[in-house]
Amino acid sequence: MQPKVEIRKIGERYFNYSVSFGDGAELYARQGLRSLAECLHDAATALGHNFPTTTLGYQGRVLGEFPVAMMEHCAVTLGQSLELLLTGGCIKRRT
Repeated sequence: MQPKVEIRKIGERYFNYSVSFGDGAELYARQGLRSLAECLHDAATALGHNFPTTTLGYQGRVLGEFPVAMMEHCAVTLGQSLELLLTGGCIKRRT
């Protein structure tokens, strides 16, 4: 079963996240993180090597499946890309 990480922005520089599985029961949660990237990294650390991918959600919106290793090792870049996506911006691909 694949976990889901749900991130919520509570206020400026104040984020919470939770980890759940198919039934929606929250198995792990963390509050008071300062950025989306910090949530991504912390969630990846909590999931460890047991799960290769996870579904990410933000404010109830499903963003897709992402590798847990990417969340851990590229948290800032992934966080910036997700923020751009959430604000309606386009992500430029390098060719």
